[in-house]
Order: sequence, then structure tokens, then C-alpha cells
Amino acid sequence: MAAPKSRLALYLALGYTLLVLYASLTPFSGWRDPGVDPLAFVSAPWPRYLTAFDLAINVLAYVPLGFLAALVAVRSVRPWLAAVAGIAVGFGLSLTLEVAQSYLPGRVSNNLDLMTNTLGAAVGAVLAARAGSSPFITRRLGHWRARLFLPGGTTDLGIALIALWFFSQLDPSLPLLGIVFFSTGIQAQLAGMSGDTLFRVLGPVSVSMNLISLGLLLMLLMRSNRSAVAALALLVWIASLTKLIAATVLLRSEAAFLWVSQEIVWAIATGALVVGLAALAPRHYVRILCAVSLLGGIVLTMLKPGEAQLFLSLRLFRWSDLQLMHYTGLSAAVAGAWPYAALLYLGLLWRHDRHRV
Repeated sequence: MAAPKSRLALYLALGYTLLVLYASLTPFSGWRDPGVDPLAFVSAPWPRYLTAFDLAINVLAYVPLGFLAALVAVRSVRPWLAAVAGIAVGFGLSLTLEVAQSYLPGRVSNNLDLMTNTLGAAVGAVLAARAGSSPFITRRLGHWRARLFLPGGTTDLGIALIALWFFSQLDPSLPLLGIVFFSTGIQAQLAGMSGDTLFRVLGPVSVSMNLISLGLLLMLLMRSNRSAVAALALLVWIASLTKLIAATVLLRSEAAFLWVSQEIVWAIATGALVVGLAALAPRHYVRILCAVSLLGGIVLTMLKPGEAQLFLSLRLFRWSDLQLMHYTGLSAAVAGAWPYAALLYLGLLWRHDRHRV
């Protein structure tokens, strides 16, 4: 991000804005005229029923937005102006979405959401302004980026794609590295599912495909395959920690380890072995194998698409909440869309490599 021509912060900011748009306006249907001034909520009394979870989500959801928006601006303006820009972006987006929500059934616009969203953006913007104006931090980031990753804006876009992948791991009721559950174990019983031997095999295969795709994509982005394998191990560890924390906070005690099982561990080990062997292949074959694994993962999700929805029923969570529905829905949407986005990126990468040769 500290490199003079790096667009990583911009790509991350745009990607995160799309996620906020999706979470705020889903299901994008049933639009109608509210019959009142869409800005009436600004001066209305505070909502009567408030939950700590709603307030926390509203603040935390906009911290990355303010941080990334300020990080984009801090390279062109003074730090305090970058902080103001980050806050303005957060406030403007939140206000726009609150107005848009007034036209959606099932959505309620209120001034407290606007206030907490802006507060979150302010926290992120101030942090980014302080970090982005520190020569020590920017110099270290630039050195890290240049030492580990290949140069160019195409690589920045790939790093942003890897960051997007993390949002597919936020739902603790879905398996680690998996976007569809094919099992008849305790996880399936808790979700009210049943399946035959064939579909028990397909579950671990889908996990392996996801891991292979992620690992091979890292190889195409990083300077050395050894660094890519180490980065993959780090990503899996962080994803596991994220699942564990989310499960502890959100799921019922009997479903706290729904996201992991022995078959998933074996699937991850198998996928890691394939990635290790692929590290010996030329870049051209790595790109082809990555595309094959992405296509394989897409096909697997099409075999039993209804099962993924069972995990979004909130029956495994400690409480039912509209925010939880948006939370899990966003995770499932990213999980479903990520392989397609990665395939498009591989096409861009192939074209870039051809022109470079």
C-alpha cells in the first residue's frame, strides 16, 4: 500500500463498499414508495428497542470502510483531511443506504444506525490517518509488499481478492473452507440434514478444492512458492481462529464446533499436499490447475444447492436476529461468488502474462 503506484487500498475500499451495499440492501426486491419523506428518520426519535449486538455490528461494520477510505486519501492530502474524508465517506454511504432502506419492505431506517455507522467510520479513519502518515509504518509495508509479492496493479487486485475470501469464512455454521455441507455426522444432525455415502465424500472434496484454489492463487501472486505455502498455512490458521471466535459468540454450545470435523481436517491435509506438489510445476500449469479447482468447486456447489440454505436458518445460533440473517447471508453470498471472481481474475492474469512475455 505504501508503493507509489499501488492501488491496493483503493481496491480494498471498493470491494468493502460493495459488501456493505449487499448486506444493507439484500434481497433487492419488493421496492415500494414509503409514502413519507425518506429523510424523516433523521429527526425522528430513537428506536424503542435496541440490542447490544445491533449497536456493535453497526459500529464495527463501518470501521474498515472509514479506515480504507482514509488510507486512500492519506497519500494525497494531509492526515487530518484524510480522516475527514474517511468520516465523510462513511457518513455519506450510511445516509444513502438508510434512505434506500426506506423503500425496502422489512427494512427500517433510523438515525441511530446512521450515528453508529458514522462512529465506526470515524474510528477507522483516525486509525488510518495516524498509520498512513507514519514513515515507519508505510516504509515497512512497502518493504513487505515488494519482498513477498510480484509488482504491479494486477497483483494488488489479486491481494484484494484474497482479502475478499475471508468474508466467506465468517459464518460459523458452515464448515471451514467449505461453502456447502455434505455430511451425515453430528453437524448434519444439528442442521436437520441427511445424505448418502456419495454426498459424504463430496463435502471434504469441496473443502480440498477451496484450499487448492486459494493456495495456487497465492503462488501466482507471490515471488516464491515457499512463501505462498507459508501464507496459505497462515490464512487457514486465521480462518480457523475466526470460525472459533464467531462460533463461541454466536452459536449454541452444542454447535460450537460445527465448522470443523475429522473429515474436514483430512480434506485440508489432502489439499495442502496437492498445493505442495503444484509448487514444483511451472507457472503456466499452476494457473491451469487453479482454474480446474475453481471450476470443480463451482460444480460441487451446484449438486445440492439447497443444503447451504439450511445453515442460514439461524436454528444453530443462540438467538434469532435480523442482523444475524444479514451476517450469514453476506458470508454465503461471498462464498458463492468468490470462485467466479477468481476465475475472471485468472483470465486477467493470463492476459497480463501474455503481454509481459
